[in-house]
Amino acid sequence: MMFRQSAGMTSARDARVLFSLAGIVGVIVFVIDALTPLDIAIAVLYVVVVLLVASTGLRHATVATACACAALTVIAFLMSHDENYSGGSIARGIVSLLAIGTTSFLALRNQANTVRLQEQIQLLNLTHDAIVAYDMSDRITFWNQGAEELYGWKADQAIGQRIHELTRTSSSIPLDALRDEVVRKGRWEGELERVRSDGSTVIVSSRFALWRDDKGKPRAILATNNDITMRKRMEAELQRQQEDLRAIIDAIPGMVWSSSRDGELSYINRRWNELGITLTGGSGDVWTSIVHPDDWPAMHAAWRGAIATGKPFENVARIRQSNGSYRWMHIGADPLRDQNGQILRWYGVNTDIEERKQAEQALERSEAFLSDAQRLSRTGSIATRLPAGEMWWSDEVYRIFEYAPDYTPGIELVLARTHPDDIALVREAYESALSGAPYIDNEHRLQMPDGRIKYVHYVAHLAVPRSDSIEYVGALMDVTERQLAQDALDRSTAELAHVTRVTMLGELAASIAHEVTQPLAAIVTAGDAATRWLNRAKPDLGEVGQSINQMVRDAKRASDVIRQIRSMAQKRDPSQAVLDLNGIVRESIELVRRELDAARVELEACYAEPPPLVCGDRVQLQQVVINLVMNGVQAMTGMTGRARRMRIATSVVDGHHGQVAIEDSGTGISEENVGRLFNAFFTTKADGMGMGLSICRSIVEAHGGRIWAESEEGQGATMQFVLPIDKGTCDEQ
Repeated sequence: MMFRQSAGMTSARDARVLFSLAGIVGVIVFVIDALTPLDIAIAVLYVVVVLLVASTGLRHATVATACACAALTVIAFLMSHDENYSGGSIARGIVSLLAIGTTSFLALRNQANTVRLQEQIQLLNLTHDAIVAYDMSDRITFWNQGAEELYGWKADQAIGQRIHELTRTSSSIPLDALRDEVVRKGRWEGELERVRSDGSTVIVSSRFALWRDDKGKPRAILATNNDITMRKRMEAELQRQQEDLRAIIDAIPGMVWSSSRDGELSYINRRWNELGITLTGGSGDVWTSIVHPDDWPAMHAAWRGAIATGKPFENVARIRQSNGSYRWMHIGADPLRDQNGQILRWYGVNTDIEERKQAEQALERSEAFLSDAQRLSRTGSIATRLPAGEMWWSDEVYRIFEYAPDYTPGIELVLARTHPDDIALVREAYESALSGAPYIDNEHRLQMPDGRIKYVHYVAHLAVPRSDSIEYVGALMDVTERQLAQDALDRSTAELAHVTRVTMLGELAASIAHEVTQPLAAIVTAGDAATRWLNRAKPDLGEVGQSINQMVRDAKRASDVIRQIRSMAQKRDPSQAVLDLNGIVRESIELVRRELDAARVELEACYAEPPPLVCGDRVQLQQVVINLVMNGVQAMTGMTGRARRMRIATSVVDGHHGQVAIEDSGTGISEENVGRLFNAFFTTKADGMGMGLSICRSIVEAHGGRIWAESEEGQGATMQFVLPIDKGTCDEQ
């Protein structure tokens, strides 16, 4: 019998109709059976009443109706016969009762079967699967609630429709071939694409089972369908993500790989293929074929150790490239563990670090070169971060301060080695850095634990500032030898300047003698005059007083000349004082006045007002002026045909410097010699030593000034120098 879906229990309205119809039929049968003389088994028609009531599905009503019909049959039999019962009448009555009983029994059994079938249908409706039965012509005979939910059609809409037309079934194989395979094998499993009632597409996993009748003839197909649309979408998305992940892994500039728990390679990305490496052979062969022979033993031991302990693996080795060259790579791997902590597999990546390795090697060479250069030049590097006060010192800085390398750098260590007299200078420089000064330049002394003195020069500049700190990058130079050499040079220069001054005094002996004898002669004359005024009959004391005052002035003048000569001849250290630059020039002119007159030089002196005040040593500056004046006089010696003129002028330039210019009308200086004029041992004189102008430059530069010459050959020369105007700081120096 073909499996068909019923409508279930009769509705209440239909049941009332059936009950009414059964009552009418029952009354008619009873009337005919009881009141008519018909001698037939009319009561057999009570089976119609039983069947009508049984069709409602109500078991109790069916039993009650069967009993009522049996009772009516007996009552009708008694009413229609007298006391004489014929055998035929009794037989017909018994037949009617048997018919009623048999019909009732069959109806009750059919109801029980219907209930069981209905329960089975309800069980089928409880499943989430869509269960559909259809005959061999594809017409639907059963459509459960799962099918309604999956496809959207109600059972009464679907039953009788052709399944593949209703759902517009699509399959990877033709539907006729699919049906033939079901008939041939009796079952089929696969995926189908169908269209729901709302037009949306679903993908279902279908399982077909063929039902044959007792003769083996195919009668129907039972199909169980599961909606796998979401699963297929997720599988497609997962596949896409896997493809994306594989593409990303292949795009990674590294050799990505995975291996089993025992280290056997199971996956490599495209970067390996670019090196001509595949997994056709064992992983051990792969590693040994690409790792540099010198690096393989250490890497192999580290890899086996990581597998044994389960710890992450890291190693650096050289990997062979497709062209046969080797590049440094960082090889790292981490284990994937299950919920019990057991290693499932290893994931690793080989990262090319060739450039980093070369940079590290270059950095090591650079650091070695820098360390050697710093040691040879005695210059160390210092980085400072403020306001935290963190410092970083190079090795040479530790050597300069004579600290062990394990000391933590800091300003306290610097101050501990600073000379007590220079601590204020160091603190001032540190405070300037705290305030964000762009440049720090400081020279100070260090006092070592054994009493030795070192001279250091520290310079630093502000690095790119960050929001939360200030960083300085600087250099500390040990200038002890330079300072000692400079001190020795200064002493030698002072000695040479002293010798030069003494020599110059010898050259100026005539002028000096004239400057001394002139006031002495004036003293003698004034003394004679005073004597004559006293020897008169009536002494003229007024005239005597004037003569005595004249004698005092001349004596002071002679004393000043001798003092200047002694100062220039005296060997002593330079002394700084605020000096009137005009006065320096006047005193110098007086000392060379005799030579100027002897050479018949017309002198013109122009002085700035107010006079420029400079900070310097009087004797040394006089030496510079006298030397320049004497050079001008000598340049005009032997010149004929034109006047010998010299102009000496003082002035203030740019508001910050006092200038002295000495211009002569001599033969001038050639362009070739102008640049060498102030070099040591350069001279254009046959009997010159070439030290005068060199000493002048040393003196001027030691005073913070500059000296130079301007000349056109044949047009005379101008020798000039500038010195800083004193700003009230001379006493501090």
